[in-house]
Amino acid sequence: MSYSLSLTKEQTELLTVHYLPYEVEPTNEYTIFRAKYKESVLTIFKTNKILIQGKTAKKLYLSICELLNIVPEIDDANKITNTNFAIDLSLIGTDEVGTGDFFGGIVVAAAYVDRNNLPLFSKMGIRDSKEISDLKIMELGPKLLSLVPHSVHILDNLKFNYLNQFKGYNMNKIKAILHNSVILNLKSKINSYDGIIIDGFSTKEKYFEYLLNEKTVEHDVQLIEKAENKYISVAIASIIARYSFIKHFERLSDFVGFSLPKGAGPKVDMAIQKILKSHPLKYFNQIAKVNFKNLDKYKA
Repeated sequence: MSYSLSLTKEQTELLTVHYLPYEVEPTNEYTIFRAKYKESVLTIFKTNKILIQGKTAKKLYLSICELLNIVPEIDDANKITNTNFAIDLSLIGTDEVGTGDFFGGIVVAAAYVDRNNLPLFSKMGIRDSKEISDLKIMELGPKLLSLVPHSVHILDNLKFNYLNQFKGYNMNKIKAILHNSVILNLKSKINSYDGIIIDGFSTKEKYFEYLLNEKTVEHDVQLIEKAENKYISVAIASIIARYSFIKHFERLSDFVGFSLPKGAGPKVDMAIQKILKSHPLKYFNQIAKVNFKNLDKYKA
């Protein structure tokens, strides 16, 4: 169970002093105070919002209301449906799809979620796209594309293979360039935001090292592991990216003439053999990531 409240600056200061003996380290830069108290955690954000979570959250919420002389509201409107998404801020989030698939390119998406719309997306059951079926993704994708400001970059196989083989870019460098690209594009569409969260695939130091030769780089970003489970904007970006990847994959399958398998397992090897019966090896430059080991024995 979780509860949230909007506080004044004075109320924030009062709670900080009151629960100071129970203070613990903040988990991110958006937190100004965090405390553990009787099997619950209270978190105060820079926006002067407080989030109360844990087994005794209701009791702690009522105590805080009493302390602040606030009338408690114990109803669905005061509860956060998805307790994984605890950051009550307006954020840009980014995520990518396709990096583990032999066939198809790479899709990176950025999504902006205003904190006022968080209850709407919680009710929609938004979560990491890896936990959602393709059927549900195809339902959610168009809805989210119409509801949130976003940016999507689809890197096709010809461009990926060029960057990898002739420019020497590894997968993480390519991902860094794509994440930076969608962030810059999305920023041009919105007026303000509280922060930018990238689903962490490298350290922050390495991320900026990958971007050294880029003309424009957004530096005000946070790379956080498993961010799709912590930030609803990243979860939405992951759904948009996967929806776009599925559509891209369908077009690629139509181009090849049969339904291509995802991943890089035995079904992919069977598809490779089928394609080689009527196409030369260089054909894979337009439909696959040729640096994958699946092609090694055929290159020889």
